[in-house]
Amino acid sequence: MGTTLFKPMIDNGDTASPRFWGPSRRKLFWLVLASKLVFFGVAITAIELFPAFNLREYKNDLHWPRDQPPTLATHFATWDGAHYLLISEIGYERGSPSCAFYPLWPYLIRGFAWLTIHDHFGTGLILANALSIAAFLLFHYFVEAHHGQRTADASLALLVAYPAALYFSLIYTESLFLFLSIVFFLFLFRDQFFRAAVVGFFLPLTKAVGLFCLFPLLYYAWHKRKSPNTYLAFYGPALGYGCYFFTMYCATGNAFEGFQAQEFFPNQPSIAHIFDLPSFLLALFRPLSLHGMQDSAIDRGLFLLLIGSLYRIYRLNPVYFVYACLVGVIPALSSWFLSYTRNLMMCFPLFILYGTILAGPERRPWLWAVLTLMAAVQVWFLLRYINFNWVA
Repeated sequence: MGTTLFKPMIDNGDTASPRFWGPSRRKLFWLVLASKLVFFGVAITAIELFPAFNLREYKNDLHWPRDQPPTLATHFATWDGAHYLLISEIGYERGSPSCAFYPLWPYLIRGFAWLTIHDHFGTGLILANALSIAAFLLFHYFVEAHHGQRTADASLALLVAYPAALYFSLIYTESLFLFLSIVFFLFLFRDQFFRAAVVGFFLPLTKAVGLFCLFPLLYYAWHKRKSPNTYLAFYGPALGYGCYFFTMYCATGNAFEGFQAQEFFPNQPSIAHIFDLPSFLLALFRPLSLHGMQDSAIDRGLFLLLIGSLYRIYRLNPVYFVYACLVGVIPALSSWFLSYTRNLMMCFPLFILYGTILAGPERRPWLWAVLTLMAAVQVWFLLRYINFNWVA
C-alpha cells in the first residue's frame, strides 16, 4: 500500500493511464458546472428572500465596493475576498492589513481584468470558478489514474461537498492553489521534475503553505533513488518563496511586510507559534462554540480527524503523508486553528483516503450520509458568508 502512487493502479487491472478528456470527465464537467449554477442560485435566492446582512462587520472590516453602499456583489466579496480585490485594484500599501495576503492570486485577477473591461470583481469570480472546475477535473483524473474510478468519484464528491468548498466559487485563493497543487503532483509522479519545479515556483506565491511542496518533492526523489541533479528541482519552490519577498519589497519597501501585517488579525498567525506547544494546547482545549472565529469546535474536530487519519494516509502513500503533515498540521499550529476548516481543504490526500474507504458499493449508504451532512453544513456556511458572518 505504501507505494501505490509510484505507478498507475487501476481497478480493472489496466496499467495504462486513463484519458483526461474521456466520457467520464466530460460528464463530470457538466455536473460540476451545474453545481456551480445551483450554488449561485441558492446564494442569490437567500440574499433576496432572507436578508440578514451583518452591517456591523461590514462597517468594521474591509469591504467591497470600498466607496459605495453594499450591492448584490458585496455578498460575494466579504472577508478575504475584499482584500484580494483591493490588492488587485490598487496594489499593496505599507501598513495595510492586506499585505498579509500572497500576491499571485490578486495579480492574476489584475492581469485578466481586461476580459471584463476592468471589472475586478467579475474577473475574480470567473477565474475562481474556471480554476476550480479545472482543478476538480485534474483531481479526478489524478485519483483515477492511481486509485481507480470509484475512488476518484468518491474523493471528488467528498471534496466538492466539504463544508468550506464554497470558497472554490468565491474570490479566494483556494481554487488557484488546488489547481497548482494537483498539477505539481501530476508532474512529480511522472518523474517530470523540471515541470514540477516550475509549478512549485508559483505555489509559495499563492499561499504560505505552498513552500511545503519542497518536502514531498525531496522525499519522492530520495525514495525513487533519483540522480543528484533531480534535487535541483528544489530551487523551484525556493525561488518562488524568494520571489514573494522580492515582490513585497518592491511593493512596500519591506520584504517582511506580509509577516508584520499578521498582527492585524486574530491569533496573529506566525511561524513562532509552531514551537509554542503550551499555547497550542490551550487553544485546542479552550471552551468552544460550534463555529466561532477563534473557538470553533468544527475546526478542532477536523484537526483531530486529520491526526487520526495520518497513519492511514502514510499506508496509502508516504508522499501523501509528508504533504499532509505539513499542509494539514502546520496551519493549525501556526494560527491556533484560525480558518482551519478552510485551510484543511488544501490537504487533498485526506479526501483521497476517505474516497478509498467509502468507494465500494457496500459503503455507498455511508458515502451518501457523509455527503448529505457536509453539503448541509456547506449551505449553512454559505448563508453565513453572504451575510458577512464568520465562516473561515
